[in-house]
Amino acid sequence: MALGNLAARFATAGVLIPVLVAAIQWQNPVGVWAVVFVATALGLREWMNMTQPTAPVVEKAVGVLLGLGVGAAIYWAPPAFHAPVFAGVTIGGFLFYLFRYGDIDSVGKRYTAMMAGVLYVGVLLTYVALLKRRGADGGAWVYVVLTLTWFSDTGAYFAGRFLGPMWPRKLAPNVSPKKTVIGALGGLAGSFGALALAKLWYLPTLTWIDCVVVAIPANFLGQMGDLCESLLKRSVGVKDSGNLLPGHGGMLDRVDALLFTAPYVYVCAEHLVGKLG
Repeated sequence: MALGNLAARFATAGVLIPVLVAAIQWQNPVGVWAVVFVATALGLREWMNMTQPTAPVVEKAVGVLLGLGVGAAIYWAPPAFHAPVFAGVTIGGFLFYLFRYGDIDSVGKRYTAMMAGVLYVGVLLTYVALLKRRGADGGAWVYVVLTLTWFSDTGAYFAGRFLGPMWPRKLAPNVSPKKTVIGALGGLAGSFGALALAKLWYLPTLTWIDCVVVAIPANFLGQMGDLCESLLKRSVGVKDSGNLLPGHGGMLDRVDALLFTAPYVYVCAEHLVGKLG
């Protein structure tokens, strides 16, 4: 990583992290939801631009609005309304293309791309906000999901950089040529370190079994989420999902792993932690 790029990363983090920490520390969970809502809108916009680069602006905007609507419904509406919302969004997308189909031969691909973005970004990222809303320890669990993802990135980077030459085996060379197996193991160590930090500092109710059950599957999901976004970018011929965040690329480049880890960590926090011995 070039020094200029590394400096840009730190500068971006220096601006964004205080905002995020303030939202997490605020007792009202709406602060985290607001951050997630904005990130979801930006991520959906990047998704639509990547998968439908030549589509009219109104078509991309509909995809963004549908994704935001699903995310808001999952967060704000009672569970009994979730299924009707999904049904309404599915039908609404079809009705949009029925009346504004443009190139009729490509409608199937365009509709599929739109709905995939609604699920991928609109649904998955909402689980970060749901973690904050779960109770008194909600903020701690938001820190857990963020740090296990970020520590994984850091562990993978340093393991790949300093230990990679000793074991240069690639993890998924056709999808992400720079990622190595040793980097993946470094990422796993980083995620477990994040859970150990949580247990020893701000979430002492965790057991060591909890740390293992949360960290290892979440790390695997996060690394797969990173690879899946790389697969998407390679398939559409782009290097980054956008250029919103200097040194990081786009919003999806920053949250690709988080999208896969957040639902799992939410399930752990709600149903597994404290019940495993």
